[in-house]
Amino acid sequence: MRITTKFAMIMMLTLAAAIASAAPDEANGTVIAVIAGDVLEVAIDGGDPRTGSGVVTVRVADVALPPNGSEGWEVARTFAESLLKNRTVSLDIDDRTEGGRDPQGRLLAVVYLSDPAGGLNLSHPLNRLLVEAGLAEVCDLEADEFDPRGWWQSGEADAAGGGVRVVINEVEANPPGSDEGGEWVELYNDGFEEAAIGGWTLTAAGGSVVGISPGTVLVGGGFLLVKADGYWLRNDDELVTLRDGAGMEVDRTPALDDGEDDNNSWSRYPDGGEEWAFVQASPAGPVPAVEPSEVTTSDQKEEEKNWLLGSGGCDPYGLWEISEFLQ
Repeated sequence: MRITTKFAMIMMLTLAAAIASAAPDEANGTVIAVIAGDVLEVAIDGGDPRTGSGVVTVRVADVALPPNGSEGWEVARTFAESLLKNRTVSLDIDDRTEGGRDPQGRLLAVVYLSDPAGGLNLSHPLNRLLVEAGLAEVCDLEADEFDPRGWWQSGEADAAGGGVRVVINEVEANPPGSDEGGEWVELYNDGFEEAAIGGWTLTAAGGSVVGISPGTVLVGGGFLLVKADGYWLRNDDELVTLRDGAGMEVDRTPALDDGEDDNNSWSRYPDGGEEWAFVQASPAGPVPAVEPSEVTTSDQKEEEKNWLLGSGGCDPYGLWEISEFLQ
């Protein structure tokens, strides 16, 4: 009996050690600068001794961005900065590489954002958010411990929950006359319960991020018009993403083209539906009951973009498509 008990205790201690080694909170700190979409400067608050003290440079593991200095690279940097600047993050540091660092001496990590309740957003690390935003590709390096498949197997949290379903319902990227200050996005609560959406954000394809005022509540069946100063929506290939206060993606549009300088806009048809139609604009109100002149579906296949084609940036490990993980 004593032998069995000791064996069980050893097994429990071994299991606990294994779990601890893969914990997503090996170190924590505050992001003070975003050098690139996948390179951060973090002021360490405590945790793993490999981080040392003070400010460390962190490389977001297993993602590949567009070439340094390109338009796509800058969009990714702006996106990451909008999510992370002056925000607390937790780091799951690689246990396979020496000192948990890449050849440039940067900490190699999966980066977890804090959620509004003070916990960790375990289902959507920054690594996954960059890929889902179309700003990076999965690049699984054999040298580190991480398996990117796990980013899509941690449980798909329903950001809205219950009787709440907030969607991007209408996009006016090219209003009549000057676009400056006249572009807008309409949100719609397709559920029956009110949704607290203060602190949520809308991110445009060009990298512009527009925040929703704290304390904003969208009633069931209600509409909300979101506008911004200046220009923030493109007329071609515009794709708008809605995220909650924890940075989790709630909804996104298909790629939309609006070359007509008129009163038409792209809208879900009917309100909250799966199809998108180019119809008369109806800001903060129901879409008019008309026959769509142009229709695209929200589940249409997005154009595949391999930012590293020909660069060899991932060889010999290979570049992965997000469709391999999403069902």
